[in-house]
Amino acid sequence: MLTRTPACVECGLAWGAPAFRHEDHSPLYWSDTGILCSTGCATKHFDRRREDGTFVPVPAECPVEF
Repeated sequence: MLTRTPACVECGLAWGAPAFRHEDHSPLYWSDTGILCSTGCATKHFDRRREDGTFVPVPAECPVEF
């Protein structure tokens, strides 16, 4: 179960949508602010955070409870 946002924090695509990239009920991409649906959104998200100074260089914990 997701403990964070139920949608991509970059584009708003809902978790569970056919286009949302995942494996074994876990998102493939996430950050400290939530989950990301694709490589494109992950790249855009981290580039934007570097530009605005909010990038966190430490890996975020997986947002899924096992």
